[in-house]
Amino acid sequence: MKALVYYGPKDIRVSNIEKPRIGRNEVLVKVEACGICGSDVHGYLGITGRRIPPMVMGHEFTGIVESLGEEVENISIGDRVVVYPARFCGRCEFCKVGLTNLCSNRTVFGVMNVNGAMAEYVAVPKENILKLPDSVDFIKGTFLEPLSVAYRAVKTAGNILNQNVLIVGAGTIGLLILQIVKLGGARNIIVSDINDRRLEIAKRLGGDIALNPDREDIKALISQAIPDGISVAFEAVGLEVTVNQALNILKNRGTCVFVGNSMKNIIIDMQNIVTRELRILGTYTFTIEEFKDSVSLLERINIEEMLSKVVPLEEGPEAFEELAKKDSGILKVVLRV
Repeated sequence: MKALVYYGPKDIRVSNIEKPRIGRNEVLVKVEACGICGSDVHGYLGITGRRIPPMVMGHEFTGIVESLGEEVENISIGDRVVVYPARFCGRCEFCKVGLTNLCSNRTVFGVMNVNGAMAEYVAVPKENILKLPDSVDFIKGTFLEPLSVAYRAVKTAGNILNQNVLIVGAGTIGLLILQIVKLGGARNIIVSDINDRRLEIAKRLGGDIALNPDREDIKALISQAIPDGISVAFEAVGLEVTVNQALNILKNRGTCVFVGNSMKNIIIDMQNIVTRELRILGTYTFTIEEFKDSVSLLERINIEEMLSKVVPLEEGPEAFEELAKKDSGILKVVLRV
């Protein structure tokens, strides 16, 4: 079968690889569409160590059921599906309480050395299959994965109603968080990013204030515009400068949810956190139940503003190259397989 294979930093090519075989409890999915995640781009650049070549990336995908293992029930050949992108054991202490995102034996499609869905076919455990609503096409369905990340982040923050919210980073996750907190009744939503095109999208999606810290004193501007301060911040980049930006702008006893996952080690002002009683929470991907819960949200969000282009699998190498450019105006690319 055809697949987009990662061979090393900046080396990704369409190749022929062996078609996967399914086990008794698995489903073979003919992939229809697969989104390119920011983490895939980081993997392509070789800066995270979370893509071990040669391998196939891709964890945001939809498709059609091609064949079934002997012990699979309640799924039919031809079903339109979206896939929870992590295998989980169901036996560890975290799985037993529903935290499948923290499973001790977890593996993720398209991460490390596990092949993902930038290919014609992928074998998936039956538990991971979710039928796609008729009202959602294959392209929009690929947004369920990042939407679920955003959903868990907002859920982790707690009460959003009538709160002043700061979102640092207007990438796909940040813009999805924006839409969810808007639906949740946030009072004022401020978005910070160094990319003006993304800030324009944020405004169109309902952001009240969009600021570029490269040329504006955003702390002063926010203090002037929001006298009662920012009570909840979402850090959706994962860099030292953006983490500190979020923490410094929060009012006393504010909550910051860390969603970004770029730099492994950062330096923060511990006294700032302790003396102002800031609350910091980390959130990582999502549980299978949150994945299911996010389907109803999927039909209420605007993906058209975020979707830059849809390209065939064969144009994947060019798409990765373009996304990796610092000055790229592209936000989200979906591969049609």
